[in-house]
Amino acid sequence: MNNIPALLTTVSGVRITDVEGWETFRRDEIKTLFENYVYGVRDIERPAGLTFTLAGECEEYGMRVKSLTAGFGDFSFPFKLYLPKEKKGPLPVFVYVIHEYMEDDLRYDDHGNMFRTASPSVFPVKDITDRGFAVAAVPTRSLYRDWHAHAEYNHGVLAAARSPKGRNEHSWASISAWAWGVSRVIDYLETDPEIDSTKIASIGHSRSGKAALWAGALDGRILLTVANNTGCMGAAILRGKKGERAKEINVSDWFCPKFKDYNEREHLLPVDQHMLLAMVAPRFLYVADSIEDEWSDPDAEFLSARLASEVYALYGHNGLIAPEKPVLNEVYQEGRIAFHVKEGDHSQTKFDWDKEMDYFEKIIDGLVK
Repeated sequence: MNNIPALLTTVSGVRITDVEGWETFRRDEIKTLFENYVYGVRDIERPAGLTFTLAGECEEYGMRVKSLTAGFGDFSFPFKLYLPKEKKGPLPVFVYVIHEYMEDDLRYDDHGNMFRTASPSVFPVKDITDRGFAVAAVPTRSLYRDWHAHAEYNHGVLAAARSPKGRNEHSWASISAWAWGVSRVIDYLETDPEIDSTKIASIGHSRSGKAALWAGALDGRILLTVANNTGCMGAAILRGKKGERAKEINVSDWFCPKFKDYNEREHLLPVDQHMLLAMVAPRFLYVADSIEDEWSDPDAEFLSARLASEVYALYGHNGLIAPEKPVLNEVYQEGRIAFHVKEGDHSQTKFDWDKEMDYFEKIIDGLVK
C-alpha cells in the first residue's frame, strides 16, 4: 500500500490493541511526529492574559452579528460571531476558517448568504443560522499572512509568541498559526452563554480546511471536524497520491521547515494523513471532496478515511461506512467518519454545506453512534 505507515504500530514496533494504549501512548507519539515533521512545534498554546473584547453588535439580513477580538500583550485578531435573530441559545456552532483570498472576495447576496465572484465556493451564513447554528468566522489574515510575507515570520502570532531561542527547522508556521486561532476562538465561545460549547464544529475549505483539521486533531473540545477539499497534507494520503505532492505544496510556508526535506521523498516521512484523521477519534469527522479536483485527489482522501477507521474500531464505533468505491454525489454519514465526493472542481458549495449541516444535526440528535 505504497509503504503507508501502520496506524497502530509504534515507532518501536509495538502493536497497539486497545484504547488505553492509543490514548496514553500512540496518539501522543503521532502528535509529536506531526509537530516535528509537518505542522511545527508551537511556541505557545493558550497565553496568559488572553482577553476578548466585544467591539460591536449589529443586525444583518435577519442575523445578529457580534464583532469580537481576541488577544494577549500587543497582539490581537478579529473574528465575527453570527447568530440567528430569533432562536435563543445555547446554540451549536461552526468555527469557520476563512482564508484572506476568500475574505477579500466574499459578498452578500440578496438573501444574506455570501458568495465569491471568482469561485463556486459559498459561505451560506444565513442558511446556517436559519437552521439554528451559530457561526464564528475566523479570518486568517491577522493570525499570520499567507503569501504576502513568505517565510518572514515577523508578524502575527508567530512574531508575538516567538521563543527567545528563535526559530528552528521544527518551528510552527502558517497552518498551525491558523489552527491556533481556532482554539482561541473556542476559548471565547466557552464564555458566551449563547453558545453550547459541547457542540462545536471546526470547518474549512482547501488550505483553511487543513487548519480546521489540525485544530480538530489537537483540540478535544471540537466535536466535529470538517475537512473540505483539503488534499495534500490535509485529509489525503500523501504516499502515491495524484496531483499536489510535497514539492508542490512546499513552495509555501504553511509547514515547518523540516517538511521540505521530504520533497520527492514522501516514502521516508514517518507519518501519513490517515494518522492525522485518526487523532480526531472517537469524535466526529467529515471528509468532503470534488470529483474533478485531481490536485486534492478524492481517492487519496477516501483511502485515508478508510484507514483512520481502525482507531474508531478500538472505541467500538464505526468509522467510515461506505462501499469500496464511493458513488458520485452519494453521502456516507452512518459512521463517525462521514464522506462524500460531489460533482465539480475545487470548491465548497451549497451541496457541501447542506450535507455537512445534516451530519452535525444527526450528531446532535444522537443518530450517529
